Amino acid sequence: MIRLNIKKDGKCFVKSFVQKIDLHNYVLDFIGCDQYSNFTKTAEKIWDLNVGTSLSVNGYTIAMAGKSRAGNIMFGGQ
Repeated sequence: MIRLNIKKDGKCFVKSFVQKIDLHNYVLDFIGCDQYSNFTKTAEKIWDLNVGTSLSVNGYTIAMAGKSRAGNIMFGGQ
């Protein structure tokens, strides 16, 4: 699971993705691609960001807020 801080037009919001395909769909639907040849490469670049680093694409600034395994707590475990 990853948490991203996404900033566009002065507005900042947090978005979480459990699976990489969810991020691919989000990039395809909302962000698009800029300096990379397609949305899949853009999504891969975002997924591979280190915590605390950012990437700018099509007017969006995307910063990696955190990476973690989807632990048992999220799914009702202890």
